[in-house]
Amino acid sequence: MSTIVLVHGALQTSATWDLVAPRLRRLGHEVFTPELSGMGPRGGPMTAGISLDTHIANLVGFIKRHDLQCVVLVGHSYAGMVTTGVATHCASRLDHLVYVDAFVPEQGQSAFDFMPPHIRDGFVARVAADGFSIVPDEALLDLWHLEGEARTFVRERWWNFSLRCFEQPLREDCRALTVRRTYIACVGPQNGARPVFESFAARAQREHWGYFELPTGHDCHVDAAEAVSAIIHTAATQPMRP
Repeated sequence: MSTIVLVHGALQTSATWDLVAPRLRRLGHEVFTPELSGMGPRGGPMTAGISLDTHIANLVGFIKRHDLQCVVLVGHSYAGMVTTGVATHCASRLDHLVYVDAFVPEQGQSAFDFMPPHIRDGFVARVAADGFSIVPDEALLDLWHLEGEARTFVRERWWNFSLRCFEQPLREDCRALTVRRTYIACVGPQNGARPVFESFAARAQREHWGYFELPTGHDCHVDAAEAVSAIIHTAATQPMRP
């Protein structure tokens, strides 16, 4: 089958893919779940110097170190900033980009550029005394519309996040990218993060990417793991590019 790399978003660790990765492995795929710097037990300490550039370098290094080819690169939320940058460095190694309710930036754009003021200001207000660590809390789980077991699942896997990652614009010029793309939009009516990502969903449809909508909150890979796994499997089993 295919090589799939699942990249976690902000404020969560790679364990956020614990419901999706096993499903894809059972379908025969080789699945990797790398951890970005400062985000989880394998990510090392959180420091003030960690930025979007750091995370792009993490993932480029991971793909090259493992000599991965024909990769289906999947990013949730903030990870879309990372995977877009990575694609400019590793285009020959990628077969498909899958954005799971994720940012799709252009050169010079930051994650904060896409957030309504109340969401952006909310993240800034959560910065710890160290001046750079955003600390997750229950109100964020409300924003992402997580309830019941899904809420507990994410709470057990959340992690502090570097403010600088949201602030730093993408340096890479991605206009020449020809990698195939799929977008999964979380369109549940209670998804408070939906305004952040609507423009990317519209772009995906306008540019005729693979496009899917799921009636969930922002963390569809938790709320609808079976459906997300099926979409990724579909992307992974499409004919290779020429």
